[in-house]
Amino acid sequence: MTITAIVLVLISAFMHAGWNYFGKSSSPSVPFFFFVSIAGVVVFSPVLVWQYELLLSIDGAILALLFVTGFFQALYLWGLSEAYKAGDMSVAYPIARSSPLILVCISSFVLGRQDSVSVQAIVGIVLIVAGCFFIPLTSFRSFKLANYVNRTTLFALVAAFATAGYSLVDDEATSFMRALTTPSGEFVASALEIALLYVVLQSLFAVFWMFGFVFFKRSSRDDFYDVVRNKWQYGVLTAVLMLGTYALVILSMAFVDDVSYVVAFRQLSIPLGVLFAVIGFGETLHMPKLTGVILTFIGLVAVALG
Repeated sequence: MTITAIVLVLISAFMHAGWNYFGKSSSPSVPFFFFVSIAGVVVFSPVLVWQYELLLSIDGAILALLFVTGFFQALYLWGLSEAYKAGDMSVAYPIARSSPLILVCISSFVLGRQDSVSVQAIVGIVLIVAGCFFIPLTSFRSFKLANYVNRTTLFALVAAFATAGYSLVDDEATSFMRALTTPSGEFVASALEIALLYVVLQSLFAVFWMFGFVFFKRSSRDDFYDVVRNKWQYGVLTAVLMLGTYALVILSMAFVDDVSYVVAFRQLSIPLGVLFAVIGFGETLHMPKLTGVILTFIGLVAVALG
């Protein structure tokens, strides 16, 4: 990796942990993340004008995938908000951030792509599972079902499942978009341009799915209006960080020969997220939690490089 790529990914890792920190500190809820998604679309709307030709080229198959990824994005934000409401960010964030790789690898076996999963990746998955097993514990002797069967862990896994879902859908949708050509046979847009447009469209379709949930319930409407009146600064900042972090990751890929290094290096956001939670919210860093975070981080790097 070049110095430029390292700096971009480092900034991205800080931004990812940062938007989760602001999301947790702002009374996380679906109405809050609904506002965040709207703000993200508005702030990054110039991309829609810049990539107008690509936007017009989107066909029915890509549109259908955008509806699906929007659903998974909405499900992810719901799971994340409920996990943060129920418990510590230093527990929910590592689980939600790391578990999707396990689900993606499992799906590779289900879809008959076993050859794409190496022995190193399997070892990495074992480390991730072990890490997630330790993270909720307060001591190495406190092994009990209540540490795992609770709202924090449950909704963190919902967020992880949704992340795996939109990751698989996004891979399919962006591959279709990369194949789009003009009448003269030239590609409509570059991979970077597609990624930047796609992240805006994903947020737009997430807004579509969250709209009904927010406005069909009186309490959710009231929460949304409260965000607009009193927490809009947090919402806009979270939106910029949330969409900006992905844009930086995509940009960093232009400065590396192997994108797996970017995937591995950006996992720094996990220890950063835990650090933010410990410093910002005063959450306790028990030894099992620290051990779990370290094992999870090593496992994620092993999977990404494997």
